[in-house]
Amino acid sequence: MKYRTISILVLAIILTLGCTKKEELESNNMEQIYKEFGVPVEISKTKPASFFIELPFSATLTNLYQSSASAMIGGRIEKVLVKVGDYVEKDQVLITFPEDAPAAQYKQAKAGFELAKSTYDRMKNLYEIGGISLQDLESVQTQYKVAAANFDASSQMLKVRAPISGYVTAVNVRETESVRAETQLVTIAQRGKMKARIWANEAEIYQIKRGQKATAIWKDKEIIGEVVEVSSSKDMMRMAFDVDLVFDDKDAICKSGVIADIKIHVYENPTALLVPRKIISTDEKGKFVFVVNNDKAEKRYIKIGEENDYIEVLSGLNINDAVVVKGYNKLSNGMKVKVIR
Repeated sequence: MKYRTISILVLAIILTLGCTKKEELESNNMEQIYKEFGVPVEISKTKPASFFIELPFSATLTNLYQSSASAMIGGRIEKVLVKVGDYVEKDQVLITFPEDAPAAQYKQAKAGFELAKSTYDRMKNLYEIGGISLQDLESVQTQYKVAAANFDASSQMLKVRAPISGYVTAVNVRETESVRAETQLVTIAQRGKMKARIWANEAEIYQIKRGQKATAIWKDKEIIGEVVEVSSSKDMMRMAFDVDLVFDDKDAICKSGVIADIKIHVYENPTALLVPRKIISTDEKGKFVFVVNNDKAEKRYIKIGEENDYIEVLSGLNINDAVVVKGYNKLSNGMKVKVIR
């Protein structure tokens, strides 16, 4: 048993030495092949390309110019005069309440106005023939103006008007329905512009500037805009900085109130030289890549800029340089290479 164990051990040593010799032989053969024919590599020619950095956010898109008409009194809706999609002019009547609505006191205001007007007209005629003094006429005129203002205010309570010109995007009530004062009845918006507000943290706000390009994407539909306002102080409730954006939407692609993916272009270089992140190596002198020059590997030190999936090269490379993108891990400066692709 003892001799058998020793034999197995000797055999294992012989096999190990044999494998080592084989590996050394293969390694020497590969080195000889590389020396004679060159290390096989794949290259990519550098050329100017558009390069940009985006910060992603999510936000609600609403019409830039949008306003709601609200009830000034509580009570029953008599007429709804518009529907979603209608275009309305500023001050156009949208909804009416009945004239006997208690809160408006419309009939009382109307009677007071008519009496004041009749009195003013009569006193004006008397003044013109010298029947009363100017002071008496002015006193009656003042009462008439007050009555007219009261009647107008009462009328506005019963007739809800459009605060701006635009398209009706929402009608929140129906005829005969009862509402409370200050209830939002109709929403009106002007098409063509959308707005959004995003919240940025300290690292993000440092990169965001007014005028930077932005995109909003909703259901594969994209609209272009820009940053219009950047807060200089943090909202302590949200612990973030608010940033306002405006987008062009002249074709009414997006609906007001939808949640969209927002991307702010914080950096852009339309003529950048780019290299894959993985091919960059580092030594004591800095970052470098290998370039094929006269069938030899040239170690080229580079200065890098911004980065995403690729690295922006600020210096060290020129247009049409043959940068090694595969096989670079087998290279050293001056080695012979064989470009296979």
